[in-house]
Amino acid sequence: MKFIPIIWICLLYFIRVQAQPFAVVELFTSEGCNTCPPAEKVLGELKAEAEKNKQNIYFLEYHVDYWNRLGWKDPFSKNQFTLRQENYSRVLPGKEVYTPQLVINGETELTGSDKKTAQDRIQKALAKNPVAAIRIDSREVRNDTLWVSYSMGKADKNASVKIAITEDGLQSNVLRGENEGKKLVHDAVVRIFYSSESAESKATIKIALKGFVPKKGMQLIALVQQRQSMKILSAARDVF
Repeated sequence: MKFIPIIWICLLYFIRVQAQPFAVVELFTSEGCNTCPPAEKVLGELKAEAEKNKQNIYFLEYHVDYWNRLGWKDPFSKNQFTLRQENYSRVLPGKEVYTPQLVINGETELTGSDKKTAQDRIQKALAKNPVAAIRIDSREVRNDTLWVSYSMGKADKNASVKIAITEDGLQSNVLRGENEGKKLVHDAVVRIFYSSESAESKATIKIALKGFVPKKGMQLIALVQQRQSMKILSAARDVF
């Protein structure tokens, strides 16, 4: 029998594990939208079910800023997230920007409170074989900067790597706007989002935190996303 060096066995194991089917579930929401809390509840339920069943599903909740003009400024909102949703509207069939909107693997969208349809589309995503793999090799916070090293099977000039930090259990007492008087609880909220210029076979990304301090339990999520179609090719995570 031909001898296979242990390093190649480890490499084959890595490829098999990291290239497993996955689903990336992105919710665009706002504390200023009265139809968003039910969608966030659905996201929380889907996340809890995925963790219980140890499914390879990644959740990201983006708080957009276009509802802030109605009297309540969402403390977790960023124009950066609105721009990401607008970019999706240019490539997804519906060509719409609304809340609550779910986007799955960058290629299908639906109303965020529609749990059954979300479950169906997540299962379809999990049934597909991925065409790429990414691994987070290391991450370190130093001098108000997050350093993230990753590796892929090969570089992809038509894709970029996205890095997100998400946080669970955030709360707000909304004092004005459509959700006035409500106490809202959020999970998987995107606190930091960074897009690289390219998807290299191996690279280190440097992200300015600007005073944000990652806490224990927060997730670091890496996505490989095609530039033109915005289809997500691969995902990986680490926990602080």
